[in-house]
Amino acid sequence: MVNKKIFEFPLTYSTGLGRVGFGWGAHETVADECKMAGIKKPMITTTGLKGTGIVDEIKGILTYHGIPPVVFDKVTSNPKDYEVMEAYKVFMEAKCDGIVSVGGGSSHDCGKALRAVAANGGVYVCDMAVFIDPPWMEEMKKWKPVTIPQVSVNTTAGTGAESTAAAAVVNTHPEVNAKQLLIIPAIFPNMALIDPYLIRMQPKHIAAQTGFDALTHAFESYICRMRSNYSWALMSKVIELAFQNLREFAYNRMNHKACENICWADTMAAIGLSYGGGVGVVHGLSHGVSVLCNVHHGLANAVVASPMERYNQPVCPEKFAEMARLMGVDTRSMTTAQASDKWFDEMDRLLADLGIQSGHLNKQFGLKKEQVPHIVKWQYQKDFAREGNPRDFNFEESVKLLEDLL
Repeated sequence: MVNKKIFEFPLTYSTGLGRVGFGWGAHETVADECKMAGIKKPMITTTGLKGTGIVDEIKGILTYHGIPPVVFDKVTSNPKDYEVMEAYKVFMEAKCDGIVSVGGGSSHDCGKALRAVAANGGVYVCDMAVFIDPPWMEEMKKWKPVTIPQVSVNTTAGTGAESTAAAAVVNTHPEVNAKQLLIIPAIFPNMALIDPYLIRMQPKHIAAQTGFDALTHAFESYICRMRSNYSWALMSKVIELAFQNLREFAYNRMNHKACENICWADTMAAIGLSYGGGVGVVHGLSHGVSVLCNVHHGLANAVVASPMERYNQPVCPEKFAEMARLMGVDTRSMTTAQASDKWFDEMDRLLADLGIQSGHLNKQFGLKKEQVPHIVKWQYQKDFAREGNPRDFNFEESVKLLEDLL
């Protein structure tokens, strides 16, 4: 029997991961990876990536190698339940046998969720969502493992969805209207292709926002009360890589070294999340902002990051001090409290340099005061993020945190 009398989280679990292929030109191997996975008739899930030519490039490679795909390009930012169900219908009608997701987190999550639906006889996707209560590990046992293969081709560097063993889908039911998580056995893609050549095609604002998402995974996991030595080691490096390279990458995607390092930060953060990492109040509340206001996930994280972590600072100042050192601050003559404050100085400067304004959620996105309790009730209160956050969940405090940012 597990002894929880001393430790709050006595066991560290890792989730499944497929293979990862990293490097310049990695996307050119997509047909080989499909054949290795046994995919003979793939379906591409994507937002369309209009103006980049990337989807046509992948489609051309697959067709040239004798496995022409069906394209489903109706995925939107923060993929919706009805998009997943429509993609599933197209998948079944076309008699496809595998997924090639091309894009960022939305495209990959739609592909993963579609596979979970297919594995379980067409069940409504959000019926498989997991929450803190009832216990998610027990709920997982109700569902059949995913057997349909997936190859993910990444075009952004931040979400980590190209390799993680979960999929985020928006439940659009009027009462719920929240982002929910699927953790179905074997839902992770068979292969994630991380190609800096494709990632550098992002426009500046998407490069900044997705890169900040990787950084958010790192600093939330670093202070997470469930963190493991695996995640701590990986996220320490992610903080260094993201902080040192994100500015240059956002303003000059042709800088090959900055681009490559941001790609490393993205995929290392995904692995860190899979090996005992976790998120907290930033993800827990920003998910609701992104859903209700139709805001890019990385941007939603960025605009609440600094004030949300001020909320956490009193209970773990030493961890913020450690992260300031990872950012390059010389803290040797400072107290822990002083060094801890430096993390916020560096974070605020980074956000300003990226052209991202903290707070002002009503002016920036139209978030209304009456929507805030809905976010806390249907998003953060039910989310795993509340378990990882350094401070215990408190409904009223969480509501005030968001209200103060309006």
